[in-house]
Amino acid sequence: MSTAKLKKDVIKHLVEGPQSLAELAEKMGLKEKRVFRLLRSLFQAGEIKSVRWQDGSRRYMQCTPEEKSVRKKEEVGEEIDVDEEDDDEE
Repeated sequence: MSTAKLKKDVIKHLVEGPQSLAELAEKMGLKEKRVFRLLRSLFQAGEIKSVRWQDGSRRYMQCTPEEKSVRKKEEVGEEIDVDEEDDDEE
């Protein structure tokens, strides 16, 4: 299965609620190492977040549309700040 399809599969499983790496790997029938790479990619893209659960374990869950929006604004804001600094130096 392609990486893109596997990422969609991860998202589909996370719709059910927060899940651990081990839970996702078991449901997907993949090794934890492979699932971790998928999670890392989705995390870097702002699609998911990780949280510490009550029992101390790490769980992964989808970002809300609001969280995605805030993250995109922060990324744009950082780029604007850098450009403004360059303009001041000229």
